[in-house]
Amino acid sequence: MRHKYILFLVLTVGISGPVLAASDTDNDKGPKIKKCEDGAGKWHYGDTAAAECAQSKVTILSEKGFTKKVIAAPLTEAELKEHELKKEELETEQKSAEDRARRDALLLSTYGVEDDINYVRDRKIAQIESSIHTSEETLKSLRGALARMEAQAADEAKGDKTAAEQTTKNIEQTKLQIGKHEAVVAAWKKEQENIRNQYAADLARYRELKKGGISKPVPTKAQAR
Repeated sequence: MRHKYILFLVLTVGISGPVLAASDTDNDKGPKIKKCEDGAGKWHYGDTAAAECAQSKVTILSEKGFTKKVIAAPLTEAELKEHELKKEELETEQKSAEDRARRDALLLSTYGVEDDINYVRDRKIAQIESSIHTSEETLKSLRGALARMEAQAADEAKGDKTAAEQTTKNIEQTKLQIGKHEAVVAAWKKEQENIRNQYAADLARYRELKKGGISKPVPTKAQAR
């Protein structure tokens, strides 16, 4: 009988009248009723939430029909994915900000003035330029040898076929060497360009920091808590 009375009270107070939020004057410590609406729009009441409302919001009511607590509906699969995606984006932004702050600190601790940045840049470029010069001298020699062998092969083709075959092999080997040295020179020139771009960016950032644009480290999750 008591359960039926409670259910009747919930139905009459919880639906026909406004559901009041719990207040300091609501000292009801007795049993509580749970109500929820399933996906079909049907309401369920009882001492425990109905299985049909496993994916719905659950409202906990006192015996007097006051709302004691509201349990939010669990996130859907799509919402969980979106939540995880946002979490990953925030973590990526956090890491990027922390990395930027570390690079800024290193930049300021490494160089005392702008000329220091230019000096290191020019020294690295000069070292690579020396290597390029050495390879280009080797290329010049190889190309000269190739021209001589090609002329020799043309003469040998008129008579000594055995000599012509050997010269042809030497020509192929020389071309391979030339190709390797050309690739190395191209890579070094690309490295020089990367260095120029890197130090141009470092110099621009250094000037910003010196003007007061020092980035502050983003607090970690533990610090935020």
